[in-house]
Amino acid sequence: MSIRTIIVPYDFSDCATDALRVAGDLAHRTGAVIDVVHAYEETSHSHTENHQLREELEARLARVPELPFLKGVELRKFMLRQLTVTEIFKNERLASADLIVMGTHGASGMKGIVGSNTQRIVRQAPMPVLVIKHHVEQFELENVVFASNFSAQDVEKFEAFRPLLELFDPKVHLLKVNTPRSFERSEDSHRAIAAFLQRHELRRYTATIYNDLSIEEGILNFAQSIDADLIAMATHGRTGFFHVVNGSLTEDIVNHTPLPVLSVKL
Repeated sequence: MSIRTIIVPYDFSDCATDALRVAGDLAHRTGAVIDVVHAYEETSHSHTENHQLREELEARLARVPELPFLKGVELRKFMLRQLTVTEIFKNERLASADLIVMGTHGASGMKGIVGSNTQRIVRQAPMPVLVIKHHVEQFELENVVFASNFSAQDVEKFEAFRPLLELFDPKVHLLKVNTPRSFERSEDSHRAIAAFLQRHELRRYTATIYNDLSIEEGILNFAQSIDADLIAMATHGRTGFFHVVNGSLTEDIVNHTPLPVLSVKL
């Protein structure tokens, strides 16, 4: 497995450019091609005005490869009218991409970059999605939190994170959060983590069972305590945005952490 193609949804905003910069870093490391995808809506019934809008957008997209951090990177540009998830993944090239890197505005959740469709991309994308929260001059990973309930599904899906992790060889901090509402005996949690480690050989790792009032707080507090560079988790695509470990809704994690979040749909 390797990263050969990276999708970046791009609307010319600062947060989208932050994501594009990270994608550029990854492309330099891997030789991957970046597919810059711009979604737009026609705002007029006039064919002439719509044609002019498209020409203006195409001109702006044509200048994207001039960004200094993209020097030497191969880019392909896609313009999608009335963006929907179905349209993105009906495109054969986009559907076969290895990673999506996208930006988001802090407390406004994922709506900043391509509207409410962004949530659908995260829920339904067949490939991992890396959400970037702020400007990152150089993307590096030294400590990564893998938050999981270590179910059979989660254990299997960890393979999807491998290509990104192998680029940086970070220490992987395996995290199971225990809460009063979702309690599991330590013995059972340790057994589940041991089964994970039998399936996935990790060169550098820690394993922690962390007690907190909620899954979200546990992940955020633990990540802060180890000065993590990224939070990785599996999402349950059909049951909500970042619906993750033990059935908890964790969109708060994206809104309340400055860290990048890497997700993959179960």
